[in-house]
Amino acid sequence: MADAPNLKGRRILVTGSSAGIGEAIARQAVEAGAQVAGLARRVSDGFVNGIHCFRCDVRDEASVEKAIDRAADALGGHLDGIVANAGYGLYGLITKGNPKDWHDVVETNLMGVLYTVFYGYRRMAPSGPRDILLMSSISGRTSRLGAGVYAATKFAVTAIGDSLRQELAEQHIRVTLVEPATVDTPFYEVAVRHEGAGVIPRNFDPLTAADVAAACINAMAQPANSVISVIQMRPNGQAT
Repeated sequence: MADAPNLKGRRILVTGSSAGIGEAIARQAVEAGAQVAGLARRVSDGFVNGIHCFRCDVRDEASVEKAIDRAADALGGHLDGIVANAGYGLYGLITKGNPKDWHDVVETNLMGVLYTVFYGYRRMAPSGPRDILLMSSISGRTSRLGAGVYAATKFAVTAIGDSLRQELAEQHIRVTLVEPATVDTPFYEVAVRHEGAGVIPRNFDPLTAADVAAACINAMAQPANSVISVIQMRPNGQAT
Protein backbone atom coordinates (compact mmCIF):
# COMPACT_ATOMS: atom_id res chain seq x y z
CA MET A 1 0.00 0.00 0.00
CA ALA A 2 1.33 3.46 -0.88
CA ASP A 3 2.22 5.75 1.98
CA ALA A 4 -0.34 8.42 2.82
CA PRO A 5 0.58 11.91 1.55
CA ASN A 6 2.61 13.81 4.12
CA LEU A 7 2.23 17.58 4.47
CA LYS A 8 3.57 17.78 8.02
CA GLY A 9 4.94 21.23 8.75
CA ARG A 10 3.41 22.82 5.65
CA ARG A 11 1.29 25.96 5.97
CA ILE A 12 -1.45 26.02 3.36
CA LEU A 13 -4.02 28.62 2.36
CA VAL A 14 -7.24 27.54 0.60
CA THR A 15 -9.80 29.93 -0.86
CA GLY A 16 -13.42 28.88 -1.32
CA SER A 17 -12.96 26.59 1.67
CA SER A 18 -16.54 26.54 2.94
CA ALA A 19 -17.91 23.89 0.56
CA GLY A 20 -17.17 21.48 -2.25
CA ILE A 21 -13.64 20.97 -3.49
CA GLY A 22 -12.16 23.74 -1.33
CA GLU A 23 -13.62 22.29 1.84
CA ALA A 24 -12.33 18.83 0.92
CA ILE A 25 -8.82 20.15 0.19
CA ALA A 26 -8.68 22.01 3.50
CA ARG A 27 -9.87 18.96 5.42
CA GLN A 28 -7.50 16.53 3.69
CA ALA A 29 -4.57 18.91 4.14
CA VAL A 30 -5.19 18.93 7.89
CA GLU A 31 -5.38 15.14 7.86
CA ALA A 32 -2.04 15.06 6.02
CA GLY A 33 -0.41 17.09 8.80
CA ALA A 34 -0.55 20.63 7.43
CA GLN A 35 -1.56 23.81 9.20
CA VAL A 36 -4.42 25.24 7.15
CA ALA A 37 -6.16 28.57 6.73
CA GLY A 38 -9.41 28.73 4.82
CA LEU A 39 -10.92 31.83 3.19
CA ALA A 40 -14.55 32.00 2.12
CA ARG A 41 -17.55 34.32 2.04
CA ARG A 42 -19.72 31.93 4.01
CA VAL A 43 -17.58 31.41 7.10
CA SER A 44 -17.13 33.24 10.38
CA ASP A 45 -13.66 34.06 11.63
CA GLY A 46 -12.42 31.39 14.00
CA PHE A 47 -10.69 28.04 14.40
CA VAL A 48 -12.96 25.19 13.32
CA ASN A 49 -12.06 21.52 12.85
CA GLY A 50 -8.37 22.31 12.77
CA ILE A 51 -8.73 25.10 10.19
CA HIS A 52 -8.14 28.82 10.72
CA CYS A 53 -11.18 30.38 9.03
CA PHE A 54 -11.38 33.93 7.71
CA ARG A 55 -14.28 35.61 5.96
CA CYS A 56 -13.20 36.90 2.56
CA ASP A 57 -14.78 37.88 -0.76
CA VAL A 58 -12.16 37.24 -3.43
CA ARG A 59 -13.80 39.85 -5.69
CA ASP A 60 -12.67 42.51 -3.22
CA GLU A 61 -8.93 43.19 -3.47
CA ALA A 62 -8.69 44.81 -0.03
CA SER A 63 -10.57 41.89 1.54
CA VAL A 64 -8.16 39.41 -0.05
CA GLU A 65 -5.06 41.30 1.06
CA LYS A 66 -6.31 41.60 4.64
CA ALA A 67 -7.49 38.00 4.90
CA ILE A 68 -4.27 36.58 3.49
CA ASP A 69 -2.17 38.63 5.90
CA ARG A 70 -4.30 37.44 8.82
CA ALA A 71 -4.10 33.86 7.60
CA ALA A 72 -0.33 33.93 7.18
CA ASP A 73 0.08 35.44 10.65
CA ALA A 74 -2.14 32.72 12.11
CA LEU A 75 0.03 30.07 10.47
CA GLY A 76 3.26 31.50 11.84
CA GLY A 77 4.11 34.21 9.33
CA HIS A 78 4.59 32.39 6.05
CA LEU A 79 2.72 30.21 3.55
CA ASP A 80 4.08 27.07 1.90
CA GLY A 81 1.03 26.42 -0.24
CA ILE A 82 -1.70 28.48 -1.91
CA VAL A 83 -4.81 26.86 -3.37
CA ALA A 84 -6.74 29.46 -5.38
CA ASN A 85 -9.99 27.55 -5.53
CA ALA A 86 -12.81 30.10 -5.11
CA GLY A 87 -15.09 30.34 -8.11
CA TYR A 88 -18.58 29.65 -9.45
CA GLY A 89 -20.38 28.70 -12.62
CA LEU A 90 -22.26 30.85 -15.11
CA TYR A 91 -24.19 29.18 -17.92
CA GLY A 92 -26.35 30.42 -20.78
CA LEU A 93 -26.21 31.87 -24.26
CA ILE A 94 -24.00 34.93 -24.62
CA THR A 95 -26.67 36.77 -26.61
CA LYS A 96 -29.26 36.04 -23.91
CA GLY A 97 -27.07 36.74 -20.90
CA ASN A 98 -26.74 39.51 -18.33
CA PRO A 99 -23.61 41.71 -18.44
CA LYS A 100 -23.79 42.22 -14.65
CA ASP A 101 -23.45 38.45 -14.18
CA TRP A 102 -20.53 38.38 -16.63
CA HIS A 103 -18.79 41.01 -14.55
CA ASP A 104 -19.34 39.11 -11.30
CA VAL A 105 -18.05 35.79 -12.62
CA VAL A 106 -14.97 37.46 -14.12
CA GLU A 107 -14.31 39.24 -10.83
CA THR A 108 -14.56 35.97 -8.91
CA ASN A 109 -13.00 33.39 -11.23
CA LEU A 110 -10.30 35.57 -12.77
CA MET A 111 -9.54 38.60 -10.61
CA GLY A 112 -10.02 36.55 -7.44
CA VAL A 113 -7.31 34.15 -8.61
CA LEU A 114 -4.97 37.02 -9.47
CA TYR A 115 -5.52 38.76 -6.12
CA THR A 116 -4.94 35.48 -4.28
CA VAL A 117 -1.70 34.75 -6.11
CA PHE A 118 -0.43 38.33 -5.87
CA TYR A 119 -0.96 38.77 -2.13
CA GLY A 120 -0.32 35.13 -1.26
CA TYR A 121 3.06 35.19 -3.01
CA ARG A 122 4.14 38.08 -0.79
CA ARG A 123 3.69 35.83 2.25
CA MET A 124 5.28 32.68 0.85
CA ALA A 125 8.18 31.12 2.71
CA PRO A 126 11.60 32.02 1.29
CA SER A 127 12.61 28.38 0.85
CA GLY A 128 11.45 24.79 1.11
CA PRO A 129 8.65 23.02 -0.78
CA ARG A 130 6.19 25.65 -1.99
CA ASP A 131 3.11 25.18 -4.14
CA ILE A 132 0.54 27.30 -5.92
CA LEU A 133 -2.52 25.39 -7.16
CA LEU A 134 -4.99 27.13 -9.45
CA MET A 135 -8.47 25.63 -9.75
CA SER A 136 -9.35 25.72 -13.42
CA SER A 137 -11.65 23.29 -15.18
CA ILE A 138 -11.89 21.07 -18.21
CA SER A 139 -13.74 24.14 -19.53
CA GLY A 140 -10.36 25.88 -19.51
CA ARG A 141 -9.33 23.65 -22.42
CA THR A 142 -12.54 23.34 -24.40
CA SER A 143 -15.71 25.42 -24.46
CA ARG A 144 -19.24 24.25 -25.17
CA LEU A 145 -22.55 25.80 -26.12
CA GLY A 146 -24.03 27.71 -23.21
CA ALA A 147 -20.78 27.96 -21.24
CA GLY A 148 -18.81 30.58 -23.18
CA VAL A 149 -18.35 33.20 -20.46
CA TYR A 150 -17.57 30.67 -17.73
CA ALA A 151 -15.13 28.91 -20.05
CA ALA A 152 -13.47 32.23 -20.87
CA THR A 153 -12.65 32.72 -17.19
CA LYS A 154 -11.16 29.24 -17.01
CA PHE A 155 -9.17 29.65 -20.23
CA ALA A 156 -7.74 32.74 -18.51
CA VAL A 157 -6.81 30.72 -15.41
CA THR A 158 -5.04 28.21 -17.67
CA ALA A 159 -3.06 31.05 -19.25
CA ILE A 160 -2.18 32.45 -15.83
CA GLY A 161 -1.00 29.05 -14.64
CA ASP A 162 1.16 28.42 -17.71
CA SER A 163 2.79 31.84 -17.40
CA LEU A 164 3.17 31.70 -13.62
CA ARG A 165 4.91 28.33 -13.82
CA GLN A 166 7.59 29.88 -16.04
CA GLU A 167 7.80 33.01 -13.87
CA LEU A 168 8.44 31.07 -10.65
CA ALA A 169 10.49 28.13 -11.97
CA GLU A 170 13.85 29.62 -10.97
CA GLN A 171 12.52 30.14 -7.44
CA HIS A 172 11.52 26.46 -7.32
CA ILE A 173 7.91 27.35 -6.53
CA ARG A 174 5.70 24.68 -8.08
CA VAL A 175 2.59 25.71 -10.02
CA THR A 176 -0.19 23.23 -10.71
CA LEU A 177 -3.30 23.71 -12.82
CA VAL A 178 -6.26 21.64 -11.62
CA GLU A 179 -8.77 20.84 -14.37
CA PRO A 180 -11.66 18.65 -13.22
CA ALA A 181 -14.65 17.81 -15.38
CA THR A 182 -17.99 16.99 -13.70
CA VAL A 183 -17.78 16.90 -9.90
CA ASP A 184 -20.67 16.19 -7.55
CA THR A 185 -20.60 19.36 -5.41
CA PRO A 186 -22.94 22.30 -4.67
CA PHE A 187 -21.21 24.10 -7.59
CA TYR A 188 -24.02 23.27 -9.99
CA GLU A 189 -26.74 24.14 -7.50
CA VAL A 190 -25.46 27.69 -6.96
CA ALA A 191 -24.42 28.35 -10.57
CA VAL A 192 -26.12 31.28 -12.31
CA ARG A 193 -28.18 30.08 -15.28
CA HIS A 194 -29.56 32.04 -18.21
CA GLU A 195 -31.50 30.96 -21.29
CA GLY A 196 -29.66 28.22 -23.17
CA ALA A 197 -27.67 26.99 -20.18
CA GLY A 198 -28.30 23.37 -21.06
CA VAL A 199 -27.32 20.31 -19.08
CA ILE A 200 -24.60 17.76 -19.81
CA PRO A 201 -26.33 14.35 -19.95
CA ARG A 202 -24.93 12.18 -17.17
CA ASN A 203 -24.57 8.54 -18.06
CA PHE A 204 -21.65 8.28 -15.64
CA ASP A 205 -20.91 8.73 -11.95
CA PRO A 206 -19.38 12.18 -11.39
CA LEU A 207 -16.17 12.73 -9.50
CA THR A 208 -16.47 13.66 -5.84
CA ALA A 209 -14.88 16.64 -4.14
CA ALA A 210 -12.75 14.18 -2.21
CA ASP A 211 -11.44 12.70 -5.48
CA VAL A 212 -10.20 16.08 -6.69
CA ALA A 213 -8.88 17.05 -3.26
CA ALA A 214 -6.85 13.84 -3.03
CA ALA A 215 -5.16 14.66 -6.33
CA CYS A 216 -4.34 18.16 -5.07
CA ILE A 217 -2.88 16.85 -1.81
CA ASN A 218 -0.81 14.35 -3.76
CA ALA A 219 0.59 17.16 -5.93
CA MET A 220 1.65 19.17 -2.88
CA ALA A 221 3.20 16.08 -1.29
CA GLN A 222 5.50 15.33 -4.22
CA PRO A 223 9.26 15.19 -3.64
CA ALA A 224 10.90 18.59 -3.93
CA ASN A 225 12.37 17.75 -7.35
CA SER A 226 9.00 16.82 -8.86
CA VAL A 227 6.19 19.02 -10.19
CA ILE A 228 2.75 17.85 -11.28
CA SER A 229 2.04 20.73 -13.65
CA VAL A 230 -1.51 19.74 -14.66
CA ILE A 231 -4.16 17.63 -12.96
CA GLN A 232 -6.86 16.85 -15.54
CA MET A 233 -9.64 14.60 -14.25
CA ARG A 234 -12.84 13.23 -15.77
CA PRO A 235 -15.35 10.75 -14.45
CA ASN A 236 -14.96 7.36 -16.08
CA GLY A 237 -17.47 7.52 -18.94
CA GLN A 238 -17.44 11.31 -19.51
CA ALA A 239 -16.13 11.92 -23.02
CA THR A 240 -16.04 15.75 -23.07
